[in-house]
Amino acid sequence: MKNRYTNLLMLGLALFGLATAFADEAIPKYKPQPEPITLLVNYQITGIADPTSGAYIVGGPGFVPPNIFPNGEISDAVLPGRQIAKLEGAKITFSDAADAPIVHFTCLPGSCTMKFKDGSVLVSNAGVDLQGRAINMWGPVFKSPKFDPTNGIYPIRIMGCGGLKEVAGKGHLANMVGSVCFNGVFNFNKFDQSVLTGSSKCTITMHTPMPQPPSQ
Repeated sequence: MKNRYTNLLMLGLALFGLATAFADEAIPKYKPQPEPITLLVNYQITGIADPTSGAYIVGGPGFVPPNIFPNGEISDAVLPGRQIAKLEGAKITFSDAADAPIVHFTCLPGSCTMKFKDGSVLVSNAGVDLQGRAINMWGPVFKSPKFDPTNGIYPIRIMGCGGLKEVAGKGHLANMVGSVCFNGVFNFNKFDQSVLTGSSKCTITMHTPMPQPPSQ
């Protein structure tokens, strides 16, 4: 009887090992890419105007898009299990009238912080201002699910780029420098201009800076 239970136990362990091997084979493994490293993160943002500075304090989670379709289109789906980052404390200031054809805005240096699950922390205090434009002259994105003129919500296309650097020395972007470019929308609220929401698919590209020679 003892040998029977022993044999069953050994058979169970063998089957478990075989199943694990097949499972490991079925899951794509991450292979480090040559630099520069490029990420695509879909940020969902909300912001409130700071009555003291006039800047909007913006933040929100960043997700890995679940699909890139064969024609290159990127899925808009946001799946909680695919969150990899969080934007914190970005201070956005606008330098044009709200109804100007093109509204320029800047994320104040050092205020834009992107924290990743693996410990990497990217900040915008990298010597290259993070600047963008909202394109009023193209009109609102009226086919967006956020378009709601009854409640004063008008999604406006935004675009822009800026510098980043990693400051925590952790994760697969540790100590790298690079850039972020964003394409998305700000959902301007014409009934409550203290509130700002939006979304943007951000391309983040990072590389290891060349070591500087020691000073003489």
